Amino acid sequence: MNSIYQYCQISKQAHHQNLHREQMWLSKQQIIVGLILQAREIHPAMGLRTIYEMYQPESIGRDTFISIGLKYGFRTKVVKNQAKTTFASPYSRYHNLLINKTISDINQLWTSDITYFKVNDHFFYIVFIMDVYSRLILGYAVADNMKATNNIDALKMAFKTRKITDFQNRLIHHSDRGGQYVSNQYVELLQKANIQISMCNHVYENAHIERVNGTIKNQYLMHWNITSPQQLKTALKKAVNTYNNLRPHSALKNLPPNTFEQHINELQGVKRPILTIWTDNETKTTDPNQYLLQF
Repeated sequence: MNSIYQYCQISKQAHHQNLHREQMWLSKQQIIVGLILQAREIHPAMGLRTIYEMYQPESIGRDTFISIGLKYGFRTKVVKNQAKTTFASPYSRYHNLLINKTISDINQLWTSDITYFKVNDHFFYIVFIMDVYSRLILGYAVADNMKATNNIDALKMAFKTRKITDFQNRLIHHSDRGGQYVSNQYVELLQKANIQISMCNHVYENAHIERVNGTIKNQYLMHWNITSPQQLKTALKKAVNTYNNLRPHSALKNLPPNTFEQHINELQGVKRPILTIWTDNETKTTDPNQYLLQF
């Protein structure tokens, strides 16, 4: 070995130090892989950036963490939409109330949308209602049709979650121009609770809830081998609870929605972050930071 060291022009000590560094690096990679596996048990398709922000491991940077994850095959798949869920009503009579809008608390802006999930050969349709400020999913419902009753069930759940019957015109309900949102019973429920009604002119003006649709479907439901309608209902409840209580959001100081709501309850109004809502009347941009709360 001494002859080999001399031939390679290295010392025995340097060789052993290099072996030690390689062993330490391998051990660190194994720890990182363990963290990723631990996160993916709960969040089957959580992105590597989000996992890093959730654990914030010491002595390793975000880019290195992501590189290790990619090296070991933890890349997430992008799923393309296959079904249309928005059939705009020609009678939509509500304007977009979010132009130049800022919010600084919960129960100022709710948004809703419909997405789909395929079980065997059948499409099921899922309605979500979310508080835009905290990203908390307030209500949801699933059915094998796109009737307004599904949206009504989700809205009633949202009311039950908030335990408020009169919002005194301080809350805006925003959606696309889908016919379900102009059904008489749905509108009556909103008006009875003194909620303002707003509708977007373009799908991308409802980006917050669109992101939730993708997260629940592509990062949770599609990884759970759902083969029946009842399994879908059970899995949907599990996914929403996980999203609301465990999944960190970079826009919420890396807190889950429920924890973030508890956090802002402790802040005085003047210290609460401001969220500016983007609409088509403003500069068109795809910058993801446009939706971040400004602390």
